[in-house]
Amino acid sequence: MGTLEYYQRNAKEFFSQTINVDMQNVYHPFLEYLPKTHLSNQQKILDVGCGSGRDSVFFANQGFEVVAIDGSQNVIDLAKQTDTRIDWQCLRFHEIAKQSWQNQFTGIWACASLLHVPFDELPKLLNDLILCIKSDGILYASFKYGDSEREKDGRFFCDINEQRWQLIGEQLDSAKPVMIWQTIDNRVDRQEIWWNVILLKLSNLG
Repeated sequence: MGTLEYYQRNAKEFFSQTINVDMQNVYHPFLEYLPKTHLSNQQKILDVGCGSGRDSVFFANQGFEVVAIDGSQNVIDLAKQTDTRIDWQCLRFHEIAKQSWQNQFTGIWACASLLHVPFDELPKLLNDLILCIKSDGILYASFKYGDSEREKDGRFFCDINEQRWQLIGEQLDSAKPVMIWQTIDNRVDRQEIWWNVILLKLSNLG
């Protein structure tokens, strides 16, 4: 069973497990690094791998315009029921580059989603996402902390640590990390360590 099939089959269970998780400890730095030249109603956020829509709803409640994408139609159908202000779309990672999204977003939020992408494919996907950000915009991503690629319960995971991130960072075209930190899983029954990064798009590079 592949990763996408897992979410298709387990959409309701995944939704119920994640919709109410408190993510304030990562919302705060993301909000702090959003470009201050934009008022709240001018912030446009792309939620990549939105899952239950929990984070998209939070950003919509801040007054932001939100586009939320996920590769699982079943997951998107559940997320749509949470908020009508959000532009929900069933879209897979490889389709992002085909959208007319260049310089469209002040922030991209990829919470626990890019971890399903093979390590060798991450630099290209990150560069595709960076192209979607306005100058001085940011991208947040989180991964499970580690140094391997693995499969668990039918899902593929790519873990990231300091050494692996350095290899990725060397291949990014026009962004630099402004904050890297670790957190403990916010779900009550988990003690996993997460690797978090915020990238800033460099204005002098487009």
